[in-house]
Parts: sequence; C-alpha cells; structure tokens
Amino acid sequence: MNRLPVKSLLQFHTVSKSWKYSIDCSDFICKYGFRESNNCCLYLTFKQNFEGVICSVDDNLALSPVVSNLKFFNLTPFATSEGVWCFSYGENSMLLIWNPSLKKFVRILVPNYLLEADSPKMLFGFGVHPVTLDPTLLKINYPYYGQGPWYVSVFTLSSRTWYKVDSYCLPRESIRIKRSGQAVVGGKIFWVGSEKFYNDDGISYKIYMLVSFDLITHQFQVIDMPEEMLVGEFLPPYFISQLEDSIIISGSFNFGNFRIIYAWELEVDDGEVSSYRQLFTIPYPAEHELKLIGFSKDKQPIVEAAIFQQWHQSLQVFNPSIQSFQNVGVEANHGSFFIGQYKESLLLVNEQSRAVIL
Repeated sequence: MNRLPVKSLLQFHTVSKSWKYSIDCSDFICKYGFRESNNCCLYLTFKQNFEGVICSVDDNLALSPVVSNLKFFNLTPFATSEGVWCFSYGENSMLLIWNPSLKKFVRILVPNYLLEADSPKMLFGFGVHPVTLDPTLLKINYPYYGQGPWYVSVFTLSSRTWYKVDSYCLPRESIRIKRSGQAVVGGKIFWVGSEKFYNDDGISYKIYMLVSFDLITHQFQVIDMPEEMLVGEFLPPYFISQLEDSIIISGSFNFGNFRIIYAWELEVDDGEVSSYRQLFTIPYPAEHELKLIGFSKDKQPIVEAAIFQQWHQSLQVFNPSIQSFQNVGVEANHGSFFIGQYKESLLLVNEQSRAVIL
C-alpha cells in the first residue's frame, strides 16, 4: 500500500474495517508521509494583480495549474510541514490548514485577548508533530516598540482549542522574531531572531540568533549563530528556509556595482549549531534584488528577482553549469512567491470526531 497514490488509498479506505485500520495506522501514516511524489517536486503559489495562483513544478521546472476550491488571492502562505500547508487570511483573523494531496482544508479562527493587544509584530508558526502527526499552530504577540512580555498561544488540530504557553517556556522579552520565513526541522520550528543592545555612545546595534519552538514540549529555545555569519560583509536582513533536514540562512549585500546573494547551511543538535558551511555566494547586477525562496529537486537556488523600476517580480533559477540565472517564465506581485516541498500525505480531519485521523 505504501507504493500507492493517495487517491487509491482513499478508495481502499472504504473497502473494509481491516483495510481502514491498516491505512489509518499511525505507523503507516508516518512512513507514507515521508514518501515524495515522483511526478511533482514542488508547489508554487503567487499573486498576479487580482488573482492568486498555485502550480505544481516538475523536475524540469515546468508549471502546471493545480485545481483547488481555495481562493489563493485572499490567502497568504507562511509555512508547510509534512505535505500540509498553512495560510493566513485577510487581516490575520483566520488561519487555514490545507492538504493538497486530499484537496481538503480546515479553517481556524485566530483568538483575541483583552489583555494582549495585537500589534504589527504578531506572527504565526506552523508545524506537524513528529510523533502524533498533529498539525500545530502558534500565535506570537509582543509590544511593537521596545521590550515587553511575550504572549504565545498554541492550537492543535486534534484538540481544536487554543491554550496559552506559560511564561517559563518563552524566550527573553528583549528578543524579537524576524518575519522572514520559518523552517521545520527535527520536530522544531526555527525562525531568525534578534536582540537590540546599546554601546557606550548610545548607538544601538542588533545581535542575531535562531529561535526554536519544540513541537513536542512546546518550549522555546535561543540558539547562537556562528560568528562567521554575523560579521564582515554578510549583513542582515537574514532569511530562513530549509533544504531537506538542514536550515538555510540567506541574504545579500552590496559590493560596488554588483550585489552578492549568499546562503549558509546549518545543522542544529541539542540546542547548538553542530555544523555549518557556506552553501553558495552568487554575484548579480546591482540594479536587481534577489531573495532566496527555495531549491529545485537538483538543489539549485530558486530566487524571487526584482528589477529596478519594474512592478512585477520574476522567478529565477541558478544553473551552476553555466553560472547564470534562468527565468522560469512567470511574473507576480512583489513578495508573493512561495515554494513548498510536495509530499503526499494522508493527514485529514474526521468531522464527526473532530480529530486527526492517523
């Protein structure tokens, strides 16, 4: 059964109780969840004027529209985990969990608390529990200016409820998380964080680090970045993504009449960066701006490219054999490109029991 596509398994799911039990078994789900589709490597979403689009991207970087009953222009994707996507809706009033394999989604209302005024610094996190496969959401709030207490709420799809995380599980109040993406590696969600300090002259500066949230213990942890990534020409802003089970930190810097986009690959174990290496440095014309948003199946960097005085952004892939970027052939609104690794997943919701079927 592990070799069958999701559509066939859903049909066999209704044959008998024994077949249903075998398919719903958590061991089977876990093993099947790591099975990548042979026909599709990536899913790509973007917005063109008043239309939201989602496409599958094959090994040759050809795009094919994906049929869905979702209206993607109203949705902003911010994370994927184990083949499941998560979007924010409108003015962050609702979140939506979507399984593209099953063409099913679940809406979750975002709670408001009288003593926790929402601010522009509010952000969300999403990941799938590595053992129970329970989709988990985070809502993170803290004051817009200066230091102040963190307010974090967690939602699990199996419970269908939000609960507040105790203060002893939270990072220092002076730390802020950058809304520049997230990575889900080893059962933890990772973000880039920063902390502001002042020197003797009263001039402020920031130190950057990784901030993680454990999907099992629901505790945060602060992880120092290697000094090599924090000094020299490699200056913020930092963006975070992932390549298989590694964390990728990327950015760009000016170098005279051209810029350089760079990326570091990090491995994290027991709350420390256990290894790191510079993945690439690629020069490009200074009038452009590049942002790393993912990798092809062959691990080629995929970037969102902005050209000076042009409204739309283009999707480009770096080909190392010719040392040049190639246009994929799609243009979109600024900052709307989002790439997620495609994995066939059996995670779905039983509406009667309101629990995740494992």
